[in-house]
Amino acid sequence: MAKVKDFLVEARILDWYKNLLILVAPFFGGKLLYPVYYPSLLLGFLALSATSSACYVINDIKDAARDAYHPRKKHRPVASGKMSRASALIFSITLLGFSLFTSYWVSIIFLVLCISLFLNSIIYTFFLRDVAWLDLLSISLNYIIRSLAGAEIVNVYVSPWLLISVFYTSMLLALSKRREELTALNEAEHYRKSFKHYDVTLIDQAITVFSTLIIISYSLYTFHSPYADGPLPFTIPIITLIVLQFISVSKKTGEAGIIRRLLSSRTIVTSLLIWLVIMFYLIYLT
Repeated sequence: MAKVKDFLVEARILDWYKNLLILVAPFFGGKLLYPVYYPSLLLGFLALSATSSACYVINDIKDAARDAYHPRKKHRPVASGKMSRASALIFSITLLGFSLFTSYWVSIIFLVLCISLFLNSIIYTFFLRDVAWLDLLSISLNYIIRSLAGAEIVNVYVSPWLLISVFYTSMLLALSKRREELTALNEAEHYRKSFKHYDVTLIDQAITVFSTLIIISYSLYTFHSPYADGPLPFTIPIITLIVLQFISVSKKTGEAGIIRRLLSSRTIVTSLLIWLVIMFYLIYLT
């Protein structure tokens, strides 16, 4: 019988950090320090997180047999047999119900965005995951939906260049995870069909392409944002340094996931903190 711990593990709470993208629009729109938005932002974060967890559970139900042979995923409750598929399905439906109910109280448009996040994730799980490149595009679309959800809550305009930067960054992260799986799994194509069309060299080339696109799109954002008259364009070298360091980190192998390896890079963490301080100053103190 599944324990409370198993439900928490199955919900993948540690992956809820992705839903912090709900703060992108409030931050860049100058609304992050308005307490009036905090209740809605909290509800929105919980709704997006519950939606994400509902999708994770469905994904684990579908992949239970294959995950049992994966070096890391075999320890998940459904794959290991600690949680039955029926219990997992009920848990997923409960999470989705909570998400829809909470989203409705935020706004109708926010509800539509949560439904879109769920549907895109389900389409990915059952159809697009085995289609090379479309799988990565589908994953990246979820990051755009999360960013738009934050914009809806605070009713602020989001620069297209900023959204494009988010999209390219999510593509970069997705590519890095694919690279991780290719190097960690023996005969990876037997685990996922799309891996037949990927190899490390091809992914490294794609990482280079999207790294370049991130720098270009962010550069265009700095010249077309409301803060372009200030020192914002001078933050381009900081983003360039982060991207270059990311490429270096993504090509290292190890048991730790890409996010953990990124957070262990002093160059990346320090650069991000400096960039955030500069952005905060430009948006809120000038």
